[in-house]
Amino acid sequence: MILRRKARKNYTSFAFLNIAQFLGAMNDNIFKLLLVFLLIDIKGAENSPVILATAGAVFVIPFLLFSQASGVLADRISKRNIVVFTKFLELFVMLLGVLAFALRTETFSYVILFLMATQSAIFGPSKYGIIPELVKKDRIAKANGLLSLFSFTAIVFGTFLAAFLTDITERNFVLTALFCSFISLLGIFASLKIEKTPPSGSHKKFNPFFLYEIYKTLARSLKYNHLLTSVLASAFFFFVGAFMQLNIIPFAMSSLGLTDVQGGYLFLLVAIGIGTGSFLAGIISGKQVELGLVPIGGLGIVGCCIVLTIFPTHLNVVAGSITLLGVFGGFFIVPVDSFIQITSPKEYRGQTLATMNFMSFIGVLCASMLLMLFSEKFALTPNQGFIGMGLITLFVTLIITITILDYFVRFLSLVVSNILFRVRLNGKKNVPASGPVLLICRHSSWVNAMLLLATQRRGMRFIIKCKNDYRWLAPLYRIMKIIPITNNDGPFHTAQLLKDIHRGFRRDFSVCIYINDNEDEEQPFRHNPIQQILNEPSCPVVPVWTTQKNRSQRFSCAFKRFFRFRGRTRAMITFGKEISRKKTSLEIYHSLINEDPYRR
Repeated sequence: MILRRKARKNYTSFAFLNIAQFLGAMNDNIFKLLLVFLLIDIKGAENSPVILATAGAVFVIPFLLFSQASGVLADRISKRNIVVFTKFLELFVMLLGVLAFALRTETFSYVILFLMATQSAIFGPSKYGIIPELVKKDRIAKANGLLSLFSFTAIVFGTFLAAFLTDITERNFVLTALFCSFISLLGIFASLKIEKTPPSGSHKKFNPFFLYEIYKTLARSLKYNHLLTSVLASAFFFFVGAFMQLNIIPFAMSSLGLTDVQGGYLFLLVAIGIGTGSFLAGIISGKQVELGLVPIGGLGIVGCCIVLTIFPTHLNVVAGSITLLGVFGGFFIVPVDSFIQITSPKEYRGQTLATMNFMSFIGVLCASMLLMLFSEKFALTPNQGFIGMGLITLFVTLIITITILDYFVRFLSLVVSNILFRVRLNGKKNVPASGPVLLICRHSSWVNAMLLLATQRRGMRFIIKCKNDYRWLAPLYRIMKIIPITNNDGPFHTAQLLKDIHRGFRRDFSVCIYINDNEDEEQPFRHNPIQQILNEPSCPVVPVWTTQKNRSQRFSCAFKRFFRFRGRTRAMITFGKEISRKKTSLEIYHSLINEDPYRR
């Protein structure tokens, strides 16, 4: 009962954190766009791309200067205290913003924008770093889905709200700045409701040479599986998102014939899309992190960019594409943020998240520079800018997909297996939640491998012992990480195989060995690669049995029945208790037969 009350209390704290960060992100974007509208009044609509790019650059600079120091601060003192402090600082900056708009001074407005971004830079590492301290590990992915939903919805809704408030107040920027101050006050009340959290215990000192600290953090990330890839993917997402945000208003003015304020209304569609995509990504991920969604999100963004370029004057098509752009953006960023928080070590989490912020806002700065390059140097129209960004996104998505191919193939296996099969798992508690595992299975087929891959959240390698070398299946084997071996393989091949397996174990991947029915006699140790694999690893050895409702039919027949529209095949997978590695491959094979729960 006490544990349940504590969990409920922590989740309530997370809810107030979400409210506080939502209000802060919305405030940032309202003020930034109000500044843009003010400068458009002063300099003219023809200078809108340059004004938007300059405002974006000024907003980014504090994140580049102070993100690393903010990460060190988050590791040294309570993250909750930092959240509360930054909310009070936000109110102070917003009150100065009222004065800036009253004076209608360009320089002073940019100074306030810089101060506001500084406050957000301090807030960022604590906002993300406190999540594992407020929710359980199996809820981190879902919590990140909610955080991203609220965060990116706030960014886009704030941009929409700036246009709406400017419209209904007839460009009374002082009044809208007072509204921002009221939002800051609400954020203070929300932050005070967050439960107090202890410091992480780090004693790291501030280093003025923050670029070197950034480099060290990135180098440290290489030690953890795909952590560096995720940090860079997050930075790329902000690069794409910032470009889209800066390009939408000029696009609406030039292609759709809307005013700057009317163009801001399109951000409401992006907000709906991002909210929907983030929510769906959290549901699909469940209790784990689903990195396989990242390539889907990237390719979806590419498709939306192509549509916006081909049909720039069709309002309905543009509205649908912009909404889907947000949906695929949610698919891209939610798994990435969740993976970074789970994978980064606790004592360096603040610095890792600060480095992520730094790299992300490098991406935002590059987006501002790219927009100026497209409009000033190459004289591209805003809709042509979308196709340029689409090509860049396609290239980067291919690189990310190759890097995280294991997760992508696992996700595709999950999708296909759910379409073709109704899978029931038994004995899942016998498989450790983290770390590598050596699985031993009796039946070998690539469909079997697909089903097993779909049940695991970690990367996997499959070792299949066979008599013949099926070269025509080599491409499929490579994609699904299936390694066929025979007793005729030489010592060099076996040594290389063991080396690859050890490399996979160090990356927390699991290995599944199929011992087939042709295992009818015991081979000498030096000629039996399966036996050498069993003797090498120090990870748990777990037997696996697979079957389907109709035992007389092979798994592959499910495809024929599927295409005849006769429904899905019922498949059952059972994980047994850990077995001794002292057994030979022949003894293990006999155990798999004798202990088979589906044996008749």
